[in-house]
Amino acid sequence: MRKSNKLVIVILVVTSFAITLRSFGQEPSPETGKPQTETKKTAPPQRPNPPGAQPDFSKNTWELPADADKTNNPVEATEESVAKGKDLYLAKMKGNCIFCHGETGGGNQENLPKLRRTPADLSNKEHIAGMSDGELFWKISKGINGIMPAGEKRMTEEERWHVVNYVRRLSKESGVINEER
Repeated sequence: MRKSNKLVIVILVVTSFAITLRSFGQEPSPETGKPQTETKKTAPPQRPNPPGAQPDFSKNTWELPADADKTNNPVEATEESVAKGKDLYLAKMKGNCIFCHGETGGGNQENLPKLRRTPADLSNKEHIAGMSDGELFWKISKGINGIMPAGEKRMTEEERWHVVNYVRRLSKESGVINEER
């Protein structure tokens, strides 16, 4: 083999080696051509979530209209309305509130490990009393992205008002005033 062919092969090998080092974040030393012992101190590139990975929804919160508290409940809180609200609260294909909030509103202990965060305690009289019917309605209707499903996708407007009436009853019947979680 001739000297010029050997030189071309050496140049190709060295170039290939330098490109490989750069792709692993190491620059070859200009003097020796060998990898430097210090690596670059740059932030790693931001990568999108790998397929199947869940985004972090744990900090998501309510996106309610500013006047949500002024929305009046058009459904009187009769025993019939409260009973309908309870049925919707418990129904898997409607409210399915029981999955997270539990039968009494204090949290479904069995499902807590599956949830992204602890749900509101609907049996807490002070917590529920601090919200207007309009606020409860909007929270039930819109939910929280990635945390609480939007009730408006599974229930009519009237059905959601029945659930509001039932949630109000839950907090009154519990007789428990818990610390807000």
